[in-house]
Amino acid sequence: MTMFRTPASREILRRINEIVDAQESGDSVDYLEACRREVEKWRLIHSLLEAHPFPTRERLKRSQQWREAFDRVRDIRDREFQAWILLQVEVAANIERGVREMRPRKAGPCWPQIVEYARQRMVKAEKILAFADEGTRDGGVSAVDGDWHRKTTEILKKVRRKYQPYDHGGHEDIPWPVGKD
Repeated sequence: MTMFRTPASREILRRINEIVDAQESGDSVDYLEACRREVEKWRLIHSLLEAHPFPTRERLKRSQQWREAFDRVRDIRDREFQAWILLQVEVAANIERGVREMRPRKAGPCWPQIVEYARQRMVKAEKILAFADEGTRDGGVSAVDGDWHRKTTEILKKVRRKYQPYDHGGHEDIPWPVGKD
């Protein structure tokens, strides 16, 4: 039950899924390029959804309304996007069974909520790109990755040998000095 039938819509959908495939394949790109891809993906998703409104059948249970919404947009293969919609299905089903969620849920048609989610993700991606771009201009963006954790662990091991092993405290479990060096 795809709703993206026009050639222009199919082209946008193809580009979105192309970006998703590149992200999931683990292509080696720098951080700034990855941020640009993320912004482009969410802009395309948002524009595609805005161009294709769909009704929500009010007589159905809320979980069934979200299932129908998922069926309509399942051609967008972004895992985060799909997971968010499936979470809405799960939360609605829990509420129908009497299990209350801690966070409030909006009532009403599904389409505006999906578009709002895509817009929020687009704005977040744009802010991250702006931060990364500014950091690159100012001398580079530092990422906390596996290499950073490995180097930090090596430094902490050296520091712990220098001080008594039972003396903990200080910042990030770096022990306080107990004597003169």
